[in-house]
Amino acid sequence: MDWQSIVVPIAVTAATALISWGLTLLTALVKGKIGDETAAKYLNGAIGIVDGAVKATYQTYVQALKESGDFDKEAQLAALEKAKYAALAQLSEDAKEYIRALYGDLDKWLETQIESRLYELKNAPAA
Repeated sequence: MDWQSIVVPIAVTAATALISWGLTLLTALVKGKIGDETAAKYLNGAIGIVDGAVKATYQTYVQALKESGDFDKEAQLAALEKAKYAALAQLSEDAKEYIRALYGDLDKWLETQIESRLYELKNAPAA
């Protein structure tokens, strides 16, 4: 028995294991990248929709009430509901399901995003 008959099977086994390990790592990397791209697509799109809903609600509802002095707590709650409704109407079902899977309660997530956007708008430096 020569050394090649011993080394070749060991080398083939080791190479097979190494290739299998490398493919497993590559698969995990690709899955992670796809997950990140999916998250970015859905969340960036949803946040853009929320931003538009907040601005539209301000333009069509809040602004006139503020100017007339009628923007009270009840009107604030109505504005929140209007913004949520506008955002929900534009979100795709896939985006809604993705947000539910990540955060649980879609309505709570929307409220948080709307309030966050309002805070940003109120505290933005004047241009």
